Amino acid sequence: MTPASVARWKALVAVVVWGASFPSSKIAVAEVSFYTLIWLRIGLGAAFMVAYLVVRGKLRPLPPREVLVFASLGFLGIFFHNSMQAYALQSVPAGLSGLIIAANPIAIAMLGALILRERLSAPKMVGILLAACGVVAIISHGDIFALFGRDYALGELLMVCSVFTWGLFSVLSRKALQRTATDIGMACAQLFGFLFATIPFVIMGGAAELPSISAKGWSNIIFLGLLCSGLAYLLWYDALKALPASEVGVFLYVNPVVAVIISALFLDEPVTAYMLFGGLLVFSGVWFVNRASARL
Repeated sequence: MTPASVARWKALVAVVVWGASFPSSKIAVAEVSFYTLIWLRIGLGAAFMVAYLVVRGKLRPLPPREVLVFASLGFLGIFFHNSMQAYALQSVPAGLSGLIIAANPIAIAMLGALILRERLSAPKMVGILLAACGVVAIISHGDIFALFGRDYALGELLMVCSVFTWGLFSVLSRKALQRTATDIGMACAQLFGFLFATIPFVIMGGAAELPSISAKGWSNIIFLGLLCSGLAYLLWYDALKALPASEVGVFLYVNPVVAVIISALFLDEPVTAYMLFGGLLVFSGVWFVNRASARL
């Protein structure tokens, strides 16, 4: 298996885990406030990364300049991005949550072209559009105009804003990781994200919520922390370091498919023909883009 193939598998595993994070977050945020959820999730993710470095014997300090870079990334992509999503998930329906999944790869591809000067070939653009059509079919349930013929609340606007924070985070991370080891940079970003998350947690008295969390709530929080904010971020960083941001970004189209399946199994949400058709288009688009990349 080539290094590029390994990187694609890492990206796929990461987005499958993240796809499960939406129904898991909706369960967790029903028991605790969004700032408590974020503090616990990021804290567990940071602990995972530090433990990983200790076990591998790779824990070491970064130069001050790199610390500032990953502190900024920790604020943008760890604290701010996750805070917006957690707050939005308190009110945004599962269908509209798919909107962020639809727009993320587009934002990454556009920002990758603008900031990193990455080339968007015609086959890649076709694959992106094919996958985008699949996501639209899923989140609109076959009625495209339903996406536009309604008023949007604060939570929905925050979901849209988080599209751009994730796109910027992914592109800037790829650039920063050309100089820094993936796991060390990720651990630094997670630690700073945790420090930023501690501020609202302390101010709002989040500690008072901890004793009332049920076993179901804790299981989802642990999943979100160790896998979604720990392992998945590490795999995503590895993929970003090895592949163009636009190619890695297309894997995010898998997220809504995973979210729909898990929501149907555990939250009793219905699965329609449009969801199945859209899922087929999503995976076809990812395959098409990666096949085009392999030929370049």
